[in-house]
Amino acid sequence: MKIDKLWGGRFEELPSEEMVDFLSGRDVKGNPPCDERLIPYDLWGNRAHVLMLCQQDILLKQDGRKILRGLREIDTLYRKGKFGLDPLKEDVHSNIESYLIERVGIESGGKIHTGRSRNDQIVLDMRLYLRDQVLEFVEGLIFLVDSLLQKAEEHRLTVMPGYTHHQHAVATTFGHLLLSFGEAFERDAQRFARWFDLFNRNPLGAAAGYGTSFNLDRQLTSRMLGFDGPTENVTDSITQRWEAEAELAFDAAVMLDHLSTVAQTLILLSTHEFNMVRLDDRHCSGSSIMPQKRNPCSLEVIKAKTSFAHGMVVSLLSVGKALFMGFNRDTQWTKYWIMDLVDESKPTLSVMTDVLRLLKVNKAQMLKQAQEEFLGATGLMEWLVRRGPLPMRKAKMVMERAVKYSEKEGKEKVSYQSLKKALTEMKISLPVTERDVEKNQRPEKILAQTSSVGTPSEKRARENIASLQKKVRANRDWLLQKRMGIEKAKSLVSKMEKQMGR
Repeated sequence: MKIDKLWGGRFEELPSEEMVDFLSGRDVKGNPPCDERLIPYDLWGNRAHVLMLCQQDILLKQDGRKILRGLREIDTLYRKGKFGLDPLKEDVHSNIESYLIERVGIESGGKIHTGRSRNDQIVLDMRLYLRDQVLEFVEGLIFLVDSLLQKAEEHRLTVMPGYTHHQHAVATTFGHLLLSFGEAFERDAQRFARWFDLFNRNPLGAAAGYGTSFNLDRQLTSRMLGFDGPTENVTDSITQRWEAEAELAFDAAVMLDHLSTVAQTLILLSTHEFNMVRLDDRHCSGSSIMPQKRNPCSLEVIKAKTSFAHGMVVSLLSVGKALFMGFNRDTQWTKYWIMDLVDESKPTLSVMTDVLRLLKVNKAQMLKQAQEEFLGATGLMEWLVRRGPLPMRKAKMVMERAVKYSEKEGKEKVSYQSLKKALTEMKISLPVTERDVEKNQRPEKILAQTSSVGTPSEKRARENIASLQKKVRANRDWLLQKRMGIEKAKSLVSKMEKQMGR
C-alpha cells in the first residue's frame, strides 16, 4: 500500500499541489540563486545600454550589432533553461559579459561595460525586478478585494456578534466585517502604487555613483526601460540602494499584518467553540496521529510569514543606517532579504482569496450568538437616551445595574424586571414596556438604526461596496497603464534593434 500522506482519510478533498507547496515551505525544497531571477532584467538593461551607446556614437554600430546578437543568444538559452550562472564569475553581470566576450571576442564584447559599473547595473536590475513584484502584488490585492466584495454582498445582512477584547460587544454583520478587511487591502494597493511614484526612476548612468565622462543619454535609456525618467542625482541611487527594497518590504509587511488579522479571525470563527465559519478541506491539513483533525494550516502559515516579513523589514532598515557616501558592500544583502520576503509573502494573496471564495458561513450560529451575552445592551441604552431625554452617562449606569441583575436571573439579555429595578433605584421615571425592552435588544433592530456613514446597516454597506468597487476599477486601470508602459518600452528596444540591423 502506497502512502503519499500521513493524513487525509477524513477529507472530501485534499489540498492542491500549490497548497501543499505553500504549507511545506522550505522543508523539501530550496530557492534558486538570487541572480538567476535577474538574468532577464540584466539582458534588458544591457540591450538598452548598448543601443544608447550606439545612438551616442560612443560604440560603433558593428560592435553594437555583435553584442546585441550575443545577448539574444543568451536570452534564447535562458528561456530554454540552458543558461546557468557560473559561481566562479561572481554574479549575473560578469556571467553575461564573460559569455559575450567568449562568443564575439573582447574587441566587441569587452565594450559592453563602457560608461557603466556593476553598481548601477545591480541597482537597475533590482529596480526592474522590484517593479514587477509591485505590479504582481497590486494584481493579487485586486483579486483579493474582489473576493471580499463578492462575499460581503452575499452576507451584507448576515448578523453576527462584533467583538472587542475577544468578548461579545455589539451586533454587526459578516458582510460589514469583510468590508473592513477590504478597506485595509485597498490601502495596501495604494501603498504599493506609491512605491512606483518614489522609485520608478532609472539609475543607469550612475556608474560607481559619480557618473562617467562618456556622454550618456539617460533619458533615452529611461524610455527603453519604462522608467518615468532618470534619477536626478547619481550618488543617491547607489548610496541608498537599500531604500527601494525596504519600502517594498514595509508595504508587504503591512499587507501581511492585514492578512494575519483576517487569518486569526477566521481561525477563531472556525473553531468548534465559535462554529461560525468552516474552511474548505483544501485549506486544511490533518494530523499524523489524530484521525479527526482539520487544522487551519494555510491560515497559520500566513501568520508565520508575517513574522518573517517583520524580520526582513528590520534587516533592510538596519543595513541602511550609517552608510558612507557611494557604494557599500553591506547593501548586497538587501537583494537576498527582499527576494526571500517576496517569495514568502506573494503567495499569501492567492491563498487568502481562495480561502474566502470557498468559505462556508453558518448564518444560524452567527445569529444565535448575536442574541447572547447581552449583545443588545448598548442598543437598549442608546434607545433610553433617545427616549428620555436621559444623559448618556446616566443611561449607562442604569444599564450596568440592569445587566448585573439580569445575570443573577440567569439571563443573557436585559430583562424588563431588571431594567425597571435599576431605573427605580436611580430614581428615574421613564415609561418603558416589556415589548420596548425586548424589541430594542434585537440585533436586526439595532442594525437598522445604525444610519451614519460606514456603519453595518444595509444602506451603508451597499455604499461601502460601491465605493470599494470603484477603487478596484481604478486600481485595475492603474495596473493596466503601468504594464502597457513597460511593454511599450520593450517594444521600443526591439524596434531600435531592428533599425540597427542584425
